[in-house]
Amino acid sequence: MSDGEQHGSEEEKRQEYLARLAEFDKEDLLVALHAAEASKENRGDHGFYFLHHFLGEERVEMNEGAASIRLPVNQLVLNPANMLHGGVTALLCDNAMGLASFLNKKRLGVTLDLHIRYHRPIRGQYTTAHAKVISSGGRINVTTCDVVDEMGEVMATATGTFYHKI
Repeated sequence: MSDGEQHGSEEEKRQEYLARLAEFDKEDLLVALHAAEASKENRGDHGFYFLHHFLGEERVEMNEGAASIRLPVNQLVLNPANMLHGGVTALLCDNAMGLASFLNKKRLGVTLDLHIRYHRPIRGQYTTAHAKVISSGGRINVTTCDVVDEMGEVMATATGTFYHKI
């Protein structure tokens, strides 16, 4: 396929995608635009990944072995009961504890296990996960996390274990 044919094919695909988007209402288009912006941001910033951008996570504290991440609570992350979805809460804990573990080890790691306890429903404008390393070995870190609401009330707690290759 020549460059001209490939470019034409890419332009045809782009036009097809735009035509398909015309079928959606304003709210759906805003979500699609938000996803596209998150995807674009993700390509340039390797300290975050797509879901960080898409969900709007904000790093609010980073110290050696401790990290806090704030998450806006909006329609994208609510469950049918109009509270923060438990899976999103777990993701937030995993991200905060993983960041704290990374800041402690100064090298990438992976989650070995994650235990979360939900104490109260999370509502409001935002929630914040405060994570810290409580035990650090050669390759393994054990972490804890408190998820608080806007008033500082603990809504969920978590523990996690992270493996860091040497």
